[in-house]
Amino acid sequence: MNKYIESWVKEAIDGEDISSYEVELRGSTENGDSFIGQVLFVKVQGTDGNGKPKQLNLAMKLPKENATFRENMGKVSFHQEIIMYEDVFPVFETFQHQRQIRTPFSAYPRCFKCLKLEDKEVLALEDLNAAGYAHHNKDICMNLAHIRTVLREYAKLHALSFALRDQNKPLFDSLTAQLKEPFLDFLTESKVAFDTSIQETLDLLKSSGDEDLYQKYKRLSKGGASRLVEIIATVDEKAVIVHGDCWNNNFMFQYKNNDKSSPTSVMILDWQFSSLKSPAYDLAYFLYTTSTRSANLFHQYLQEYHKHLSEFLIQLGSSPKLFTFEDLQRHWKDFQIMGLLFIPTAFKFVVGDKDNLPDFGQIVEGQKMGDYLMSVPLPKNKEFYERLKPAIEFADE
Repeated sequence: MNKYIESWVKEAIDGEDISSYEVELRGSTENGDSFIGQVLFVKVQGTDGNGKPKQLNLAMKLPKENATFRENMGKVSFHQEIIMYEDVFPVFETFQHQRQIRTPFSAYPRCFKCLKLEDKEVLALEDLNAAGYAHHNKDICMNLAHIRTVLREYAKLHALSFALRDQNKPLFDSLTAQLKEPFLDFLTESKVAFDTSIQETLDLLKSSGDEDLYQKYKRLSKGGASRLVEIIATVDEKAVIVHGDCWNNNFMFQYKNNDKSSPTSVMILDWQFSSLKSPAYDLAYFLYTTSTRSANLFHQYLQEYHKHLSEFLIQLGSSPKLFTFEDLQRHWKDFQIMGLLFIPTAFKFVVGDKDNLPDFGQIVEGQKMGDYLMSVPLPKNKEFYERLKPAIEFADE
């Protein structure tokens, strides 16, 4: 066992009433499972204070071993996630406890310890695999049951921001003042790469022979990456703390009787891109990267989300008028454009050929993030086109 892993585990389980333990490394994530960091799965077996057997299952999350990537985005994104676990979630938990919420927002893995070391950060999280959770296949769009499960939790997450700002604005402001913008910084630096993906998508649509679809996407993508950055950078009085990284691999679902078609709960992973943004940011990112085959139902999804948001706001002691459905529709008008501008590049990660998936651990010294992203080819497979087509067809102009 690596001595560093053992030292991290020792700090993580301090106070967990387990002694005489052994540490076993059970595996790790592969490229395509996580693009910002890597996860080591560790089993800790020992005894409790009464001498009874006790086992802890940890997911040790660390950044990619790449100095250039760490300097550009790795360090700040991991610090962002630490803020969420050490500051934001505890405040949300206390707030919900004070309001005696029976079904609170708790859709994130338990964090045993966050370590800030000289050359890396380590988050010791609960291993959700051992708790019966499983990833949804990132290559397949989510069905209605999965989408509804996620939207319900996003509604609770966003409602907490609205209610906390409504009832204790100084506390909310102090939380959000800590949050930075690693994802926006990444987009700003990578504008040429995003513009290239958008143009390649236009070329693909034109060569497909569907002139109407090509012309529609040409109109909707006007402004390109500059428009994308402008939308994401917009923060108004309706902004909330968002998850920020809403693609398939960042959700793990629990099922009953191994029925993988209908989840009973979801856990949301990877909070490194959390920041202060419109609720429509999470919704557009989530729906456009995971659910494009059902793009004709996007407005129904918005209605369901808003129903859950309003109900949870009332439970928290605030008015649903803090974010009306008309507000959501106004925000969605811009953020659906964000989704359409974002997905050509996002699909490099989601439906790209396995051999060509981005790996930020491969960035060479002095290389910019955008330049590296340019080297990753746009997917030209059938799945890419079949998910792109309905997203454009059902977008509002």
